[in-house]
Amino acid sequence: KRFQAEDDLALAKIGQEADRLNELIGQLLVLSRLESGAELMAMESVDLTALLRSVVADADFEATLSGRRVVVLAADQATIAGSRELLRRAVENIIRNAARYTAPGTRVEASLSREGDRALVVVRDYGPGVPAADLPHLFQPFYRVAKARERETGGTGIGLAIAMQAVKTHGGTVCVQNADQSKGLIVT
Repeated sequence: KRFQAEDDLALAKIGQEADRLNELIGQLLVLSRLESGAELMAMESVDLTALLRSVVADADFEATLSGRRVVVLAADQATIAGSRELLRRAVENIIRNAARYTAPGTRVEASLSREGDRALVVVRDYGPGVPAADLPHLFQPFYRVAKARERETGGTGIGLAIAMQAVKTHGGTVCVQNADQSKGLIVT
């Protein structure tokens, strides 16, 4: 019986690792297609406001389990032409990353504003921030800030790279900066 329990634990661990590898392979394929331009976008009218609110609601539900919140501070109405799936991935990857690193008892704040014919999404967390030397590299595949290199963070290291490529595919840019006194990160 003792061996059966050990075998069950080993099989469960193997299953978890297989799931992680499957997720990683899927994300690598998406990133590769985005970088090569092979990811064909099904252009449609995307209600970015509704998309942001939906992603925030999902992330907030999960974040509350660890004593964090995710909220929309303000959201202008914005509809853009693009791929709903790629835009969702971009917003979701950035918001989930912020929710992972914001300090317990704090919240991630998201906002959407319009500047002429452009939509501006800003996501701010209240985590430890990122060393200035690491900021230019955050959106590179597999790059991790030294403090976040543990596997327990749950990430594969390419979510932000996918977000960057998805935004670029839509003609946008991504900027990242530390908040004042290194109390969090702001991704625009």
